[in-house]
Amino acid sequence: MNLSLEDYITEIEIQNYSKATVKNKKAILLQFERWLWESFQIELEDATTRHIKRYIKHLLDKEIKANTINTKLKTLNNFYKFCIKEKILKDNPINDIELLKEEKVMIKPFSIDDIQKMIDFYCGSNFMDVRNKTVLTCLFETGIRSAELSGIKLEDVFDDAILIRGKGNKQRLVPVSLHLKRQIIKYRRSREKYLKGEECPFLFVCTRTKGGGLKKDIESIGRMGHEAVLNVVKRSGKACGVDVKLLVHSCRRSYAQISLGHTDLYTVSRLLGHNHVATTERYIQSMEDKTVLERGRNASPLTTLRKKYS
Repeated sequence: MNLSLEDYITEIEIQNYSKATVKNKKAILLQFERWLWESFQIELEDATTRHIKRYIKHLLDKEIKANTINTKLKTLNNFYKFCIKEKILKDNPINDIELLKEEKVMIKPFSIDDIQKMIDFYCGSNFMDVRNKTVLTCLFETGIRSAELSGIKLEDVFDDAILIRGKGNKQRLVPVSLHLKRQIIKYRRSREKYLKGEECPFLFVCTRTKGGGLKKDIESIGRMGHEAVLNVVKRSGKACGVDVKLLVHSCRRSYAQISLGHTDLYTVSRLLGHNHVATTERYIQSMEDKTVLERGRNASPLTTLRKKYS
């Protein structure tokens, strides 16, 4: 691996980027490095603006989406900024290159009815149903990411808030509604009974059991991973016939769009753990026109005044 690239990867690891983020950035840079060598027999440090433009055309010819190309360009930009800071390079070859115009994608969120049906799907009193219902309630009530939910520890849950460890190990608090609070209390009682004295620091757990019938014993215990959380969403969504892309991130987008009917963009951005409000804005750009119009009508100053004094 190129020494400059190796130094950059070490730098972002020191900055506490998540393993997934480091892995993605490394893959993007290695892919570009390989393309440069195969196409021009040059190293990363020798790339010029012309090479970057040729690379963009190469990606477009492969029908790579604009938002994916922009992600690659942002990673390259950060790498070359690092090289300039470390005095490896004097100029950034990507400085004069603009990001591609991204197509506006209409992403349908879960409706209130969808959310209620999916949560109510887990209606049993057994541990798995109670846990899964709590997982869904937490996702829809807080808008947290799958990895953030998996990382919640028992000590992170307070009376009116949950401490969330987000991307880059950045911490934030998300509020706990009375509805979520009741569900967590119910789940913790079920969890304690199910684990039979076994301990795990994480709130949401997966277990492997041995034995049969009523004599099942816990063989191993650990926190829920992404696949387990995703399965909770998919299972209930399919059973309820929900016409929305069944992803954990769909819960997050739905939280953002529903919350913006009750609070401001900056507050929602903080609660979601976004570094920039522009990221949150992308979540709401996909709102259907009828939703935007309806909220606009409800926010009419004169209508509000009439309601106040009628």
